Amino acid sequence: MAFESEELTPLITRPKRLRQHLLNPVDLQNAYIPLLVCCFVTGLIDAAAYNAWGTFMGMQTGNTIFLALGTAGLPKGSKHFQWLRSIVAISTFMLGSLLASNITSRIGNTRRLSLVLSFLLQGLAVFVSAILITTSIVPQNEPNSDKIFIGIPFLAAQSGAQVAASRALGFGEIPTTVLTSVYNDLASDTKAFAKDNPKRNRRFAAATMLLLGGICGGWLSRLDEGFGIALWIGGAIKILLALSWLSYEDAKD
Repeated sequence: MAFESEELTPLITRPKRLRQHLLNPVDLQNAYIPLLVCCFVTGLIDAAAYNAWGTFMGMQTGNTIFLALGTAGLPKGSKHFQWLRSIVAISTFMLGSLLASNITSRIGNTRRLSLVLSFLLQGLAVFVSAILITTSIVPQNEPNSDKIFIGIPFLAAQSGAQVAASRALGFGEIPTTVLTSVYNDLASDTKAFAKDNPKRNRRFAAATMLLLGGICGGWLSRLDEGFGIALWIGGAIKILLALSWLSYEDAKD
């Protein structure tokens, strides 16, 4: 009986160790790396989505301008879907940010479970849109089809959740979806040419990664099934990022 008890002890303690591992905060020293990868995903998805649907999923400044132009019946020849797409994208982006920030704050912003869950849900949301497009439930290159309103919320919401994650991790210099403030901060940095300037390095890397993602999204969009391929790649990256948090070291006391 004693022998059996010794054999069972590791089986009993293993779930407890896993639970503790998930609830421990992660070390934030290299936590910016997944956010830089998110910049690439933003460029990838936004380039493909704008080419296919005429709407941004992550960059809501552009959608706000589209909404404003819509009040004047512009751009000329555009249908009501232009400004309506913008409203749907902006509102679901905000909803995704709201839900993600509330869920993660309840668990603990920097806890491993919080980060795994956030990025896992983001990846699944991208996969849902990828499935809708691959199965032709939502058309790839018909921006005036009312069916695209099924696909926009998933992509915009996951972008909002992504921004919420970057804020929760404390890397304000990597907003992951916009570059206006990044460009300003790079230009106005009085230590721009200093040898040791981590924030400058992260800002430059963020802009580069988003540009590279956009280039990839643009070239993929030249293919007939390019939008769907871009989404499958983006969703897979998000799932890999979710799993990567499991390997991060615990925060040091």
